[in-house]
Order: sequence, then structure tokens, then C-alpha cells
Amino acid sequence: MTRMPEKDRTKRRLKVIIVAAAAHPEKGSEPGLGWGWIEALSKHHDLWVIAGEREGNREAIERRFIEFPDLRERVQIYFIPRPDGPRIEEIVPLLYYRTYRKWHQKAFALATELHKEIGFDLAHQLNMTGYREPGYLWRLDLPFVWGPVGGTANVPLRFASILGMQQFLYHAAKITVNELQLRFHGRVRQAISRCDGFVTSTTDGHDKFLRILGKDSIMMNDNGPPFTRPAFQPRNVNQSKVPLRLAWSGLHISRKALPIVLKALALLPSTIEWHIDILGHGAMTAKWKRMACNLRIGERCSWHGWVDKNKAIDIVSSADLFLFSSLHESTPAVIFEALSQGVPVICINHCGQGDVITEECGIKIPVTSCRQVIKDFAQAIHHLATNPEERNRLGEGALKRIGEFSWERKAEAMVEVYETATHHWNNKSARG
Repeated sequence: MTRMPEKDRTKRRLKVIIVAAAAHPEKGSEPGLGWGWIEALSKHHDLWVIAGEREGNREAIERRFIEFPDLRERVQIYFIPRPDGPRIEEIVPLLYYRTYRKWHQKAFALATELHKEIGFDLAHQLNMTGYREPGYLWRLDLPFVWGPVGGTANVPLRFASILGMQQFLYHAAKITVNELQLRFHGRVRQAISRCDGFVTSTTDGHDKFLRILGKDSIMMNDNGPPFTRPAFQPRNVNQSKVPLRLAWSGLHISRKALPIVLKALALLPSTIEWHIDILGHGAMTAKWKRMACNLRIGERCSWHGWVDKNKAIDIVSSADLFLFSSLHESTPAVIFEALSQGVPVICINHCGQGDVITEECGIKIPVTSCRQVIKDFAQAIHHLATNPEERNRLGEGALKRIGEFSWERKAEAMVEVYETATHHWNNKSARG
């Protein structure tokens, strides 16, 4: 990122209006990242936040304010109930986006009234991170920042045998719609054309917006480490520790592709003793449990279902390796949770995890054929199972790597985007 000269940098605290459709200090994924950005940015600027009210986030945010009273002075938050949800998105996508768009219309109406009263310096469309819904803050007569923006990556259709026919057809149709929306979605094009600061969450997103719409961006991962828990301390592993502890976490839907991991584990030689803790639940849970039994590895699998965030991190922190097989993500929170606990990661080199994981903290499996990816997963697990020194190295590397994604660093980078956007807006205004 090009830094502005020191003399040009904004010195005062800006008054910033933020739309965060998901924000929850005690959850991961979109709600967790939403709150992570809010809390980190509030150390630099004064924020007025319009948030979606759902899943008890109003009460959780109030608990956070009580724990850290100075936060209340820096963050004014307004809630608008959100009737949509991930289940609606999965079953009836058109209904989800219709209700979600109406929520943004209400958020814009409130932002407009607040702007008349307060006089903001900048507007920031924060999340949800998917590009399909840019909201309406770009209509305000203010410098406009959008991002981090994601949602451009597609599920590789070569994994049809993992997805199943119904989900294969769904994702095939989604890829077509995705390509059309990237090119022709009217409000997306309007929002991008109005951006004074545009931030994308993955390399894929950066490259696609530049190639398809000619819009360059700052690439900044949307997620970060758990900010309510201290980082785990490095631990040494040894050859005598058995069984090898593995962990996997995610919603149990086809694109999370747990069968890749299960089939890889079934390929391991009998000399490798292992046990895997599987977190999450969903439509595929029963099918995946049957698969584990059919592969004759059921007794080595513990299915925990949904547990609270701290319990989930405790389970991950006890693992020697974290396995992540998802075929479609932005930048998953569970990757940062594993790294923050010093746990090496094996994942597919795709989406946000492909940007985060390096050879210093894990192993990335190339996106080839389904059969080859399963074999490569098995080989990677076998390699680290029989090389405790390498696991130690990667565990230490994980703790170093997570430091590069701290919320403090993210906020500092976003503040620079704010400054550049304000500078750009002032130049446009001066030109008339």
C-alpha cells in the first residue's frame, strides 16, 4: 500500500458512519469480524454504527460496553432488526437478498437522518462482505469507503463427487449468476464508481474487480484473530504423544467438504494413530457420520456439534493439526483461531485461506482433481504426523503469522484508506 506523506495525514478524529449488517463480540465469522473492525477502528475515530439486530448481539455489545466503558464513548450504535438469515439464503436466495436489501434501505434512511444531525466526515459500508449487496451509503455526500469486499470466489466444479448432484447443479448455476452480477449489477457498479476507498478481502476478489470492472483496490483480509482471548503460547510436541490430535470446524453443508478429510484419513497407514474432533452441525451431519462409519474410521471421530466460541477454541487449541477442507469461503475465522493457538493448518489453496496460510505455518493443497486433493491431504497429514520437529516449526510460525493479522494492524491499514479516501474526496470537491 502506498503511504501518504506524513504532512498530508489526517490528524483529527473523524466522525464516521458505518453500516455493519452483522456485528457480535462473542461470535466468529461475519458477526465477529464486524465487531472486530468496529472496536479496532474506534481507537482512531469516533463511530456511529448501524448494525443488524440478531442472535442476541445487542445484549452482547452491551456487556462489552460494561466491560470497557471507554468503548461507549467512541461508538454510538443503532440497531435495526434483520429478518433474513443464512438458512433463508440457503433455501431461497432471492428472498434472502430481497429482505436484506430492504434492511439496507432502512439503514440508509437512518444514516441520512443522523448525517443531518451530526455531520459525518466519512461513510463506510463494512459488512456483510459479499459484494452483491453494497447498501446505499454511497449516495451520501461524503467520502465513501467500501470493504473489505468478498464473495467473488466460486466452488471448483471438479469436486462434483464431493458436492453431490443437487449441490453441483446449484453451484454451477451460482457461478453463472456470479459472473453476470460482477459485470452487470447496477448498484454494485454505482457503488464502485463512487468509492473513494475500495478494499477487497482476497486476491481473487482484487484480481476479478480489476479485470472485469477495471477497479483497483487495497487487498486486506476481512477477518482476524479472536480478540476476546489471549494468544496461546508455543508448545513442544514429541513423537511419543499419541494419538495425533486433529480438528475440523464448520457448518455441515456440502461446500465445506468434510468428506475430503474423512477419505484422506481413511488412507493413512495403520501405524499412524490419530483422533479427530469435528465441530459444527448442519444438513450433512447424518450423512457424514455414516460416511465415517463406512470408511471404518467412525470410532476415531468425535462429533461435538455446536459449542460456544471459547469451547470451540479450547478444542482447536488441543489439536496438533487443524484441517480445513472448504471449497468456498471469504477468509474463515476458524483459520485465525487455529493460528492464534499455535496450531498448524492444512487447507486447500483457495479463497481467503490461500492468502493467509504460508509454508511457515501450514501446508496448502493445490486445487487439482478431487482424487488428487484427497491423496495430497493424506500425504500432508502423514508427513506432519511423523515429523514432530516440523509440527513444532509450523506451530511457532503460526503464532508469528497471526501477529500479521492483528486487529491493531488492520485498523491502522484501514485508517490509511480513510485518509486516502478523504484526500481523494477533497480533491474532487476542489475540482468542482
